[in-house]
Amino acid sequence: MERCFIEYTRWREAGLPEDLAEELARIEDDEDEIYDRFCKDIAFGTSGLRGRMGAGTNRINSVMLRKATMGIARYLTDRYEAPGIVIGFDTRINSKEYAASVAEVFAEMGVDAYIFSEATPVPVVSFAVRHLGLNGGVMITASHNTREYNGYKVYDHFGNQIDDNKARLAEEYIKKEDPFGTGELGGENRACAGRVHLLDGSVRGAYLNAIKENILWWDEPQSCLKALSGLKVCYTPLNGSGLGYVTEVLDHLGVGTVQVVPTQKEPDGSFPTCPSPNPENEAAFTEAVRLCDEQDNQYDVILATDPDSDRMGVAVFDGEGYCKLSGNQVGELMLDYILRCHSKGICGRELREEMTAFKSFVSSPLTEKIGEEYGVKVKNVFTGFKNIALEMERLNREGRAGDFLFGFEESLGYLYGDYTRDKDGIMACQMLCLMAAEQKTAAKTLLDRLEEIYGQYGYIESITTAILFHQEKDRRRMELMVKSLFDGRLKSCPDLGKAIKKEFCYRKQNMYCADLEGGHRVIIRPSGTELKLKIYIFAGGKTRDEAIDSAARLCSLVRQVLEEKDKRDE
Repeated sequence: MERCFIEYTRWREAGLPEDLAEELARIEDDEDEIYDRFCKDIAFGTSGLRGRMGAGTNRINSVMLRKATMGIARYLTDRYEAPGIVIGFDTRINSKEYAASVAEVFAEMGVDAYIFSEATPVPVVSFAVRHLGLNGGVMITASHNTREYNGYKVYDHFGNQIDDNKARLAEEYIKKEDPFGTGELGGENRACAGRVHLLDGSVRGAYLNAIKENILWWDEPQSCLKALSGLKVCYTPLNGSGLGYVTEVLDHLGVGTVQVVPTQKEPDGSFPTCPSPNPENEAAFTEAVRLCDEQDNQYDVILATDPDSDRMGVAVFDGEGYCKLSGNQVGELMLDYILRCHSKGICGRELREEMTAFKSFVSSPLTEKIGEEYGVKVKNVFTGFKNIALEMERLNREGRAGDFLFGFEESLGYLYGDYTRDKDGIMACQMLCLMAAEQKTAAKTLLDRLEEIYGQYGYIESITTAILFHQEKDRRRMELMVKSLFDGRLKSCPDLGKAIKKEFCYRKQNMYCADLEGGHRVIIRPSGTELKLKIYIFAGGKTRDEAIDSAARLCSLVRQVLEEKDKRDE
């Protein structure tokens, strides 16, 4: 606690920006709040920093972003003679201001900074790194988190989110920096300051061309375009960065009707009609569904992208209302579509056994069965799209870039094509429209196709839930829960232990996995960006109802075991 007060005092005396200074003054008598804000420096999680905005070392603010940028700049100038980095930002509160200050710090430290002039999707920043031949990238975003959050996502020279090894190296550089001091310009390899360059529209144009080059037709293009002209789509960017990109892509596809949700159209980091702008949640579709109902118009699909447009969610009209698909269901449908199209050879890339689709461990195991049907391997990687990007880079080094078929995560992350190295909600919107139009030509919906897939491969119901924590001091409770799993907590539970066939403890990744009788699976891991313990349930069944019931029972049991453990530890 003493260290917290020392750092708190140092910040109070450091000549902070007015808003941060006022914030710290308000908490001078609140020991718990001071501890939560100054107990540690905000650490690298999923390829960068993410947290609530506010004053303190354990918050996202201009001071901590300066510290991070000084460290990343030192990391780059120690490795490259004349480093350059691309900087993007989403529509969140402070994102544009943070991006501008980060660009200035990079320039001060001897790194040329290439910054977008407007809010830009994550996949475009990843694309820009390789397109411009730069040494890395930074994206100011907190992805799908609520309005109080922001973050600092870091990319390497491949356009990949930095992996764990690079993150640890970068963090060592960051720890040495004093954000209230000034660093030597450029370290040993750069004697002069860098410059800030404002990017024009050419990167945007090149990215959109790459998207259009990755259109995967299910039939002859003219036939597909005719079907697309009859498709009706409602789209919400959730006040984020996707609007101009998605509408241009759907216009190029020739989608007949595209209705944008007016209340969620304009950039707005306060997210007034959707406090949690996450397309995984039903609430993200509330405004779109209301609009569709008011217009009495039966849109075939509702599409939603999150604020930085790397995730895409979809709801499908089922004849009466709109049914939101899970990330796993969309991944199953998308892989099925990709494999069917490639097997026809229409796209000019026939299937080969060397081709591989990649998914995270916590994503649908049904996709492995779909891959087997077409003689294609579906490989599991640890959570984080950076791990799929690493596999893409490995294939590229081996001269096998064309063997990357598809990548997906259950948290609404999808990628077809290797033009970028991060999940892409804009590409996913393009793919969903193609898939929906194909089914509409047969007087079917994506829900009908999903039923056909389950009829062929079996039913698997997935549930993703979480145990939430709220303060930094609760992190220890979460760690004890995970440790109890590694120590056999579920195995010792009478109602679960007898059903567990095999346990897998990935200690380095802090992830627990258990396979159960009946084809069920449980995976538990801490979130890389939030104070929550995530629980993934997969349950098989001969019918949909049987799978749903099994998943619900298993989820309830697992939560009960973990929460009882937590109560005893309190």
